[in-house]
Amino acid sequence: MFIRILRDSLFRSKRRKAIVLAAATLGTAAAAALGDIALDIGDKMSRELKAFGANLVVLPAGGGAPVLVGGEDVSGLRVPAYLDASDVLKVKDNFWKNNILAIAPVLDVPARLGGRSVLLRGAWIDRPVSIRDEPPAPAGLRALNPLWSVTGRWPRETGAAAGARPEALVGRALAGALGAAPGDTITLEVAGRTADLTVAGLLAAGGEEDQAVLAPLETVWDLSGLHGRVSRILVSALTTPESAVYARLGANPKTLPPAEFERWTCTPFVSSVAYEIERALPGSEARVIRRVADSEGQVLRRTSGLMALIAALAAFGAALTVTSALTTSVLERRSEIGLLKAMGAGNARVVALFLSEAAALGIVGGLLGAGGGALLARFMSISVFGSPISIRPLSIPLAVLGSLAITLAGCVVPVRRLMRLRPFEVLRGL
Repeated sequence: MFIRILRDSLFRSKRRKAIVLAAATLGTAAAAALGDIALDIGDKMSRELKAFGANLVVLPAGGGAPVLVGGEDVSGLRVPAYLDASDVLKVKDNFWKNNILAIAPVLDVPARLGGRSVLLRGAWIDRPVSIRDEPPAPAGLRALNPLWSVTGRWPRETGAAAGARPEALVGRALAGALGAAPGDTITLEVAGRTADLTVAGLLAAGGEEDQAVLAPLETVWDLSGLHGRVSRILVSALTTPESAVYARLGANPKTLPPAEFERWTCTPFVSSVAYEIERALPGSEARVIRRVADSEGQVLRRTSGLMALIAALAAFGAALTVTSALTTSVLERRSEIGLLKAMGAGNARVVALFLSEAAALGIVGGLLGAGGGALLARFMSISVFGSPISIRPLSIPLAVLGSLAITLAGCVVPVRRLMRLRPFEVLRGL
């Protein structure tokens, strides 16, 4: 009997049912779309933010620590420390190898150009690397800094053209002072050695590189005599925003309890990635470039918070619409409800019938909303990131549960009104 009454009830007052179904569908679609994007946005936004450069730098152990004498920093008097170039790939060969997007070993040496002191920076320019049998991954300054602007072209790696003169990038500010242009030849003096380099392009990076000369690492080795050595290794890693607790203890993770330490090492926080790099490369010190890492974390947290707020407002608006439609339905069906109560149906049975109707509409609205949310999320992802997101199967049951929550939350006011209806008041005069 209950099922038959429920079935007949669902096909009456079709206009009201359509309003409830539309509200549940639209509210669920909006929340599901934002939920799908939120589940996928972390990696996508982190990859987009990696265009701003490295968030980790690997230094020789103790090489980056300041040396203070009488309160003065005399680090410049210290004998320079270097990393072994043969160990560079160890930075990527660790537990977080899939999260390390790009690396670039760097060697900085002082040089003279046109009668002035300049910084000569040797680095991998554009050099795919492969760990064991894995497919090649991008490496070098070009992969690490896709937002750098080069007028002309990037220099060829040493050995790309047999017998060709080495090439270099000249910072735009330095080139302006020297009057250099792409195709010109510059003469560098390093440690008593001189070499002619062809200016492949002019670099605008917005940092110290604008006053420097960038050349392939092997070229700088030949000029400086520092074969097989690098000053540091720049690393761009895909990370998760660090929690406040771990950020405070990140300097000494071993102070964490064992369970917390295991959770910390198994989460791609920037500090835990640095920890694994230090383990993979003994004698090194991996430092977080806080300006980049903290900015990434703030952007991701604020974006996730904004999406959660919009999703909550969409669900709240849908619940209000459901409340309005169902309250009107209760008023229209006062006689039917009064008759059911007069025939012996208690509040519990009448409320169960009412909630069953809402739940059925909620399930249908959830399924429709899940499909609509997936299409909306795909459209938004392509518009913002230029690539579609992957819809997780878990999003479908979550959408149905969300739709049920919206419709049942919208039943609170109508149910209270329904329970206050008295049969003799409703049926009087019929």
